[in-house]
Order: sequence, then structure tokens, then C-alpha cells
Amino acid sequence: MKRLCVTSRFFLIAVIFLYEFSLLGISDGAHRLWSHRSYKAKWPLQLLLAFMSTVAFQDSVIVWARDHRVHHKFSDTDADPHNPNVGFFFSHIGWLLCKKHSDVTKKGKGIDISDLESNAILAFQKR
Repeated sequence: MKRLCVTSRFFLIAVIFLYEFSLLGISDGAHRLWSHRSYKAKWPLQLLLAFMSTVAFQDSVIVWARDHRVHHKFSDTDADPHNPNVGFFFSHIGWLLCKKHSDVTKKGKGIDISDLESNAILAFQKR
């Protein structure tokens, strides 16, 4: 069995680290902190979580959290950004790669995201 060279090992470690890093940004930041407001965080943690979610390349936290709030309000309809009725792949990954259904955009405009838009860190990240 061939051993990995130092560069390959470093690359593998970097990939695993960045995956976990961005996963925490989405799950603990965009999802729990900003979509559901499950806990409060001071600005240094908010800054770190916003950066971590940026590494995931899943749009800005404001857009991600708004889409998640729309998902909970309009589950399993055309207004659900990751509607499972479209398919397994779409509901897990495809929704990030495809154009949003017009109902998602329309219903998303009715969701209150004033708490997200008033957050200076999130406004900066969106820009």
C-alpha cells in the first residue's frame, strides 16, 4: 500500500478541517443562532460564525436564514426552498445549485428578517 506524501496528508487534513469549520458556521451560526434565535452571542462569536458560514459558500447568512424561516413556514410546498417533493438530491444539495421557485421568492418577501438586517456583521457579510 502506497503511503501518502506530506503534501497529500496536509491537503487531506485541510479539507477535513475546512469541512468541519464551515459545518459549524452553518449549523451553529446560520441555523441555530440566526434562523431560530436559539441562543445569544456576543459580537466576537458572531463575527467568527459569520466567517465560518462564509467558508461553506451557501450564500449570505441573511439569505440562508430567511430561506430557512420560509422552509419552516411553508414546508413541503413550492414555497419551501428545499422542498422534498422535488427529490432527495434537491432537498439536500440541489436547492443551493438551482434557481429558486417563484413562490420561494414571493413568500420570502413576507418573512420578517429585520433582526438579521439590523445586525451590522451580517449586513457586512452580505455585501
